[in-house]
Amino acid sequence: MDEAALILALQAGDRHALEQTIRLYTHYLTAVSARVMAPNPAREDLEEVVSDTFLALWRFRDNLDPERPLRPWLAVAARNLAISRLRRHQAIQDLSDTLPDSRPGPEELAQNEALHRHLRTLVEDMEEPDRTLFLRYYYEEEPLNQIAPQLGLGLSAAKSRLARGRKRLKARLAEEGGTPYAKPHA
Repeated sequence: MDEAALILALQAGDRHALEQTIRLYTHYLTAVSARVMAPNPAREDLEEVVSDTFLALWRFRDNLDPERPLRPWLAVAARNLAISRLRRHQAIQDLSDTLPDSRPGPEELAQNEALHRHLRTLVEDMEEPDRTLFLRYYYEEEPLNQIAPQLGLGLSAAKSRLARGRKRLKARLAEEGGTPYAKPHA
């Protein structure tokens, strides 16, 4: 089958024509992609560029001109896809090289740990049922609609107690010269 007939068959949606095109041009497109992605392209990257090229051919088969050769169209598509792939890899590498380390250092970890211990002590000193409400909701992460009835509270009363308790904890921390830290519960 000549190229014009092959293009017409592709435009007609003939999958056998696509398979024949793949057999005919895979090695050529691999070479084009390898040249663009030199010096050391990964085999997986080459395979992906070649398969994406054939996918593009299938998607845009209606735009092909049966009177023009298929090989240059495939080469340009493969080259463009290889360049795009290189740019994505470069962007990922640039991004990972320039991101600051957002993890806390030892000093910050020690401060956070001390604050959490102090906050836990303040919660332990609360009156009942607020103490149990805080411990179960914030530390054990139980749902409020489960805790409230077990403590003999309505849902709105439990929410109000939590809000008032957070306000008291924040005030106590501020009085003691600490950071008024109260991280919202997710």
